[in-house]
Amino acid sequence: MTRGYTRPFSPQGNASIIEPLPWRFAGDLHVVHFRADPNALNALLPPPLAPPEHPGDAFLWSVRFMTSPDEDGVERDRHPARSNYTVAVIGVPCLHNGNKTMLSAFQWCDRDWLVVMSWFLGACSKQAEIEESGTHPLAHVSGSPQTGGMGTTFNRSVSRNGQEVLRYSVTPSTPVSLDDLAFYTDNLPLTCERHFPDVHYPPRGKPDVHDLCQMLMSDTQFGEIRKGTATLSFGSADNEDLLPIQPSEVLGGYILPMGFKLRGIRVTHDYLAPD
Repeated sequence: MTRGYTRPFSPQGNASIIEPLPWRFAGDLHVVHFRADPNALNALLPPPLAPPEHPGDAFLWSVRFMTSPDEDGVERDRHPARSNYTVAVIGVPCLHNGNKTMLSAFQWCDRDWLVVMSWFLGACSKQAEIEESGTHPLAHVSGSPQTGGMGTTFNRSVSRNGQEVLRYSVTPSTPVSLDDLAFYTDNLPLTCERHFPDVHYPPRGKPDVHDLCQMLMSDTQFGEIRKGTATLSFGSADNEDLLPIQPSEVLGGYILPMGFKLRGIRVTHDYLAPD
C-alpha cells in the first residue's frame, strides 16, 4: 500500500512533493505600488471579477518566506531548500460580488514544490531564478548602507530560461502603521483562479477544475512596517505577457514583516457548477 498527501506516493508516504496543510509562514513582504494602463489591467480579470471603481493601480510583492508544515507543534528537521522559498506576485485590484479583492494574476517562485502547491491553491507559479542584493547589519563597518535597515536598497530580479522577467527595488526610509497601507490591505483577501485543463482523449469538453478561490489564514501578525521609494520594470521574456502592464508610474515601496498560518482555501465561484 502506498501513502502520501500528493504524488509521488510511496510505502512510507515520505516522497510526496508537498505535505498537508496547515503550514506556517513568516517573512518580510516587499510591496511595490504602481500604476499601469487600466485597460490592460482590466483585461486580466476573468468574469465574474469586475474592474474596481478607480482602475489603473496594481501591486508587485515579493517575499522570502520561512515555511514549514504545522505538525501538531512539532518542527521536523528538513533539508534547507524545503524550509524557505522566494516568490514574486502581481496583484490586480478588482471587485468580486461587489466586494474589494485582488486577483493573483502572475506568480514566480524558486522551488519546484512551491510550483505544485501554488497550482493547487490557484496562484499558478512558474519556477524562476530569483536573485537579491546582499545585506548585513555590519555592512556599515565598511561604509555600506546595505545594513537591512533604513536606507538599504533591496533589489530583486526574476528570470526564466535566461531571460529577465522583472526587476524591482525598495528603499525604506520611514516607519508607518498598518492603517497607512489601507490602499493595499483593503483589497485582501487575495483571489486566485484554479484551472486544471481537460487532457482526456477524446476530450470531455470541460476542464477538470475551474474556479475562483481565496486562501484562509489565521494567527496573522505584523512587525514594524517601513515605507520608501521603489522602482519596477518588466522584461520582454518570450514566455511572459507583462509588457502591456509596464508601470507608467511607481507610487511607493513598503516592507511588511508578517507571520501567519495557511489553513487552506474556500471556493468563491465555481465555473463548472450547474446553472
